[in-house]
Amino acid sequence: MAAMAVLQSSFTSLSLSSNSFLGQRFSPSICPPLVKSTEKTCPIVVKLKRWERKKCKPNSLPVLHKMHVKVGDTVKIISGHEKGKIGEITKVFKHNSTVIVKEMNLKTKHMKSRQEGEPGQIIKIEAGYSQLKCDALL
Repeated sequence: MAAMAVLQSSFTSLSLSSNSFLGQRFSPSICPPLVKSTEKTCPIVVKLKRWERKKCKPNSLPVLHKMHVKVGDTVKIISGHEKGKIGEITKVFKHNSTVIVKEMNLKTKHMKSRQEGEPGQIIKIEAGYSQLKCDALL
């Protein structure tokens, strides 16, 4: 109780006048920040899903996985519904170890019409395979 009375008396003695510290504007140039932010952002932007996050090295660059295949290689699919088929790699994503094989792993995408009077479309796009599902052929 005594502590509350002391606290209330100290609040009543405070007044906000034009020349008091509390009445003045805060100037960040006068007061440097006390805590520096140690978080670093990744400067390289790769198109990922919203819920995916890139793992970064201490120098803020994304971790790139070593790939055993490259663009133009002929590969054989070793698992999945297209097991045993042979195709050529058209694109490689090193940040998530994914490759796109030409005319393999086709997914259906429903496109909405962009302009009035234009019909919508159903198109087939190539989805990615994990590099581990592709066996390189010589």
